[in-house]
Amino acid sequence: MLLKNIEYLVTQNQERIILENHDLRIEKDRITAIGQNLTQKNNEQVIDCSNKILMPGLVNTHTHVPMTLLRGFSDNKKLQNWLQEDIFPAEAKLTERDVFLGSMLGCIEMISTGTTTFNDMYEEMGQVAQAAKLTGIRSLLSHGVIDKDVESSRKTIDKAVDFVVENQHENLVQPGFSPHAVYTVTDQALLELKDYSKVFNTIYHIHLSETEKENNDCIKRTGKTPTQHLNSLGVINKNFIGAHGVWLQEKDIKILSENKASIAHNPSANLKLGSGIAPIPKLLQNGVNVSLGTDGVASNNNLNLFEEAKTAALLHKRENPTLIDEQQVLDMATINGARALNMEDEIGSITVGKKADILLIDKNKIELNPRHGKRGLISNLVYSFNGNVDDVIVDGEFRVKDGELIDINKDIIINKARKVSEKF
Repeated sequence: MLLKNIEYLVTQNQERIILENHDLRIEKDRITAIGQNLTQKNNEQVIDCSNKILMPGLVNTHTHVPMTLLRGFSDNKKLQNWLQEDIFPAEAKLTERDVFLGSMLGCIEMISTGTTTFNDMYEEMGQVAQAAKLTGIRSLLSHGVIDKDVESSRKTIDKAVDFVVENQHENLVQPGFSPHAVYTVTDQALLELKDYSKVFNTIYHIHLSETEKENNDCIKRTGKTPTQHLNSLGVINKNFIGAHGVWLQEKDIKILSENKASIAHNPSANLKLGSGIAPIPKLLQNGVNVSLGTDGVASNNNLNLFEEAKTAALLHKRENPTLIDEQQVLDMATINGARALNMEDEIGSITVGKKADILLIDKNKIELNPRHGKRGLISNLVYSFNGNVDDVIVDGEFRVKDGELIDINKDIIINKARKVSEKF
């Protein structure tokens, strides 16, 4: 297809150029040309984008998508109480079909608000993968590992490995490994999953220093913070994604920077659960790759990454408005997320040769006006826009057109999910 007369093309390329009145060609799943006055090829569909803003699809680097079924189920509790008293018992009631329905609901929510790629940690990953394929969203999925006892640990690790083997050659679904956290997974399992991550050259995704208790308990047990302990096990490298990173110390930040690891920042969930505020400006100043995540709906309570971007931007300006700017936050939601997932060569910016994962937004939406120059456009996208995208293209195909999902009846999914939620 040929997208003609794009009013503003937010490339998010290396120079962060914003082009005006340009065309963009998509052939199969790739962007093959960007320029002015591109000529239509034979049988090529032409789409007029003269009133549109085009930008890369967003990348959500930390989710538990099936937890959409627990939206609003438990509020006003600290993380450990929230998990032990409410969430873990509720999750024990989930069937495979429940996980599928929750995943469908979550994938629909994400793709309808501009997320084209997400990174998920949960159980029954085959059901999440099926939902991702049906909705046409790109994903990196890992079967979460929690050590309960030797027998269940072995079964869970084997299940995680089987999922990677079964999906390593898929297109939209890519597999990874996700031990839950240092306080729920033994060192033996952490090391075993590290080896598998190396063999399959895929990500190692773990909750990291989410709460002060997690940090203090790890220091009492090992004499080290979670980051330092994981580093002593040889786990932290370019494939490492630490979700949260709220209680990182100076030494931890240095370790993450030196090893080219990533932190998935989840400001809404951290605030809602009273976990604290991650030192994001300090991480950025030290060259750590920081991406953006929503966490699960039970702790957010939505999957709208545009809303998460605004929260992140405002949160880190609370004492000094110069510590972070809108371009850095947009980077976190796009190219930094791609880098965290080792997909930087494929997604995260609008560049010839990359996958066609694209958002189109009507420039006349009230919250995007007026615009004070190109910098004002970025400001509006981060601080003003509510995620109400018009068109979403993933892998070169429309998944949302004129605000409507393609080949998915969301009302049926909503009604089924509502019925399932009654068990809680």
